[in-house]
Amino acid sequence: MLGKWTLMSGTKPKIGNIIGVRRLVFRDAPRKTLVVTLGKPRRMKGHQDWECPFRIKGAGVARLEFGYGVDALQALTTALEGIRAMLDEIGKPLAWSGVLPDHTGFPRNIPIGAGPELSSRLERLVDRQLNRHVRQLERRHKKRLSKAGASTARTRRD
Repeated sequence: MLGKWTLMSGTKPKIGNIIGVRRLVFRDAPRKTLVVTLGKPRRMKGHQDWECPFRIKGAGVARLEFGYGVDALQALTTALEGIRAMLDEIGKPLAWSGVLPDHTGFPRNIPIGAGPELSSRLERLVDRQLNRHVRQLERRHKKRLSKAGASTARTRRD
């Protein structure tokens, strides 16, 4: 679903209308940046399918790629997955500048191409892990509140 643009009759591929831009930094060198630009999904010329252009540029990288799909939403989804895959290929820890210090904000999606059984199993696994994590956070929060309440009570008695 992710592929390089094939040049047709000497034309140069263009990103077209831009619907989003995100600036990422290298965590080990915050002044070094990558810019991810996402174009608007569009119908492919001469086809019924759709494409969604995206560009990653900076720190020696300059690539224009496309996500493809049978409709605009699938093309958009495959473009976002393509962005995540390309960022993984870079192999260096990146961060969403000023928002997430340890993540790009391009999460991995659960694949649907291997069939509904695998997708459902992976979704249940993710849900279980998220629920476990939330319960741990809630327990830590309650523990902190009870410690804070105990120290406040001691302060009042003194």
